[in-house]
Amino acid sequence: MPDDDVKTQRSTTGSQTAPGPLLVPGSAKFLRAVFVAAITSNEGADGYAFLGRLEGPGLTQGDFVFAAGAGGGAVATGGRTNVPSVRIPVNLPVIAGQEILVFGEPLGGDMGTAEMAVTLEFGDKAGDEGEGKGEITVEGEVTAIDTLTRLTTQGSVSTPSRLTPAGATKIARVIVAVSSDAAADGEVTYLLRLGGNAIQEGEQVIVVGADGFIDVQSGGDPAHGPMVPQILDNLDIGVISTETLDISLEMAGVDIGTATGVVTVVFQ
Repeated sequence: MPDDDVKTQRSTTGSQTAPGPLLVPGSAKFLRAVFVAAITSNEGADGYAFLGRLEGPGLTQGDFVFAAGAGGGAVATGGRTNVPSVRIPVNLPVIAGQEILVFGEPLGGDMGTAEMAVTLEFGDKAGDEGEGKGEITVEGEVTAIDTLTRLTTQGSVSTPSRLTPAGATKIARVIVAVSSDAAADGEVTYLLRLGGNAIQEGEQVIVVGADGFIDVQSGGDPAHGPMVPQILDNLDIGVISTETLDISLEMAGVDIGTATGVVTVVFQ
């Protein structure tokens, strides 16, 4: 994938340079899950994140966007990163025989080139989590500690909807990835805040990770700091449908630089 905030279609499968359109299998009624792995070439000293985008006539509820990872590094030389793929349950109704388009999109700082691979898992019924009603996905940079930062953009989409889907009654799952550029020696915890008129019981605060950095000795290269998508499941946070959801990230602790984060909220 090339530039930040530009979506690029995933259209090859390794040695298969032209596998053809991704059609929903004839027996499938649901897209049960997405497997995703994404990484950069580590050619920059910055922070970044990834979005995955599913589009096309095969999805009955329209486009589905999801957090696909984050990371960062203090130098533009050296380092090796290996991340596992993550299975993200989605349970979206699909139309057999219709196409689904898969896109990847880097966010934040320029870390060189990037790679993303996606596998779609289909089935004749939804998983045990139940049918998904849609998602809200937002991203942004947190530039200061102990400062609430509202996330309102979505990469190449500058003003994504933050209205809860019609018919949604709860937040079932949150997918989040956040990491810093390690521009300063410090340590932070990351707090996710869910608020706004959509939340029935008032603002919810969830700890989603921690990050620390100390500069290495002269001549050394600090390690790259990736975060694969973290899945917070079985949340059961009551919501009011078609109301605005406020999603914020906050760093608490000692300044570590700028963090780039992406959050997906999945509804049932």
